[in-house]
Amino acid sequence: MVTVICLLPSITLKSQDTLKVSLSKAIEIAMSKSPTIKVANKEIERVDYSNKEKFAALFPSISASGSYQRTLKKQKMYFTIPGFPSNPDGFEVGQDNTFVGGLSASMPLISATLWASLQLTATDAQLALENARSSKLALINQVSKAYYAILLTQDSYNVFKHSYDNTVENARIIKNKYKQGATSEFEWVRADVQVRNAQSNLVSAQSAVNMSILQLKMLIGVDMFIGLKVEGSLSDFESKMYGDVLSIDTTTLKLNTDLKQFDIKSQQLNHALKIQKASWWPTLAASFSYQYMSMADDAITFSNYRWFPTSTASLSLSIPIFQGGARLYKQKQLQIQIDEMKDQRDNLRRSLELQVISCLDNIKKAIEKIASNKEALRQAEKAVTISKKLYEVGSSTYLELTNTELAYISAGVSYNQSIYDYLSAKSDLEKLLGKN
Repeated sequence: MVTVICLLPSITLKSQDTLKVSLSKAIEIAMSKSPTIKVANKEIERVDYSNKEKFAALFPSISASGSYQRTLKKQKMYFTIPGFPSNPDGFEVGQDNTFVGGLSASMPLISATLWASLQLTATDAQLALENARSSKLALINQVSKAYYAILLTQDSYNVFKHSYDNTVENARIIKNKYKQGATSEFEWVRADVQVRNAQSNLVSAQSAVNMSILQLKMLIGVDMFIGLKVEGSLSDFESKMYGDVLSIDTTTLKLNTDLKQFDIKSQQLNHALKIQKASWWPTLAASFSYQYMSMADDAITFSNYRWFPTSTASLSLSIPIFQGGARLYKQKQLQIQIDEMKDQRDNLRRSLELQVISCLDNIKKAIEKIASNKEALRQAEKAVTISKKLYEVGSSTYLELTNTELAYISAGVSYNQSIYDYLSAKSDLEKLLGKN
């Protein structure tokens, strides 16, 4: 208990810093602080280094070497020359110590496989960039929905708060009537219970606001203890929703990130097929070696060692002839994969088109609901006012007053929900179409 009390001041101090964000500001913060974007950017950097590594194969490979060899048992030579004494015991040849140091270099001159693989590096970079764009689009979609969710919970809280204030005012009127003997104790008790229920709904609504704000903080990558205030309300988007829908081009999926990634992967398979075909071609490589060598017996001091250079230059040609049909079968496998990708792309395109149609249908339904629910909310507010006046003059029952309050809550929540549904569907549609 003491630990919790000690922690409270630090939490309070941190929460005093309040960050005010709009939708564009929240997305801007997410693009700079979100771990998802940081990982995507690092992946682009990694692929860039990978491409440079592959291009390094075009340059000469240079290495230095050095070796020391100690002869433990020298080789013997035996020979017999007519007219000369033979040497049945032989004689030893070679030196006790051998020192070698040198440089060697090699580089490919003609390598069709290498050239074809370098073309694949550009495709790898494209895929990394598209993966990063996909991460950004997904994050924008998530941040937008989280932002709209905060507006939904805040506006819903305002509906419950308005209803709570009305319920408190009604309870005050009933309490005064009860004191004056104009109403029964049962009606006053029922009004008090209604206030407590309204208060419970208000607390739940506030909890929903807090949780939605924490969700947005997590997505944009800010400290959970920093205060966050979201500007605006759902009704702010209602006035421009028709213009937003008309500005969206739903006739093409050319910017859809799933299709673009699929096309890039198809290009990678085509490049892999080129690499496999290039393995049939001969390769030509050049190499050069320069060495310094010394051989001496133990009896000779190091200062008297004789060092002599050796150097070689060579060309090597490798012509593939037969590998048991492995290259041919690998080529046929890649061709089948390419054909499969074409069918899979058609299936993916149809699936995306279905999702676009579904989003458009959801947007259309949401717009219709917004118009209907807005009018229902206006009528519910009017009914609450009329019912309250009628109850004050004794022309209405408390049950009718309670029903109008419940109708107002239902209309308010439905109105806010319909705007959120529209914004959520629009955000999903923009993600599908690849709109930043």
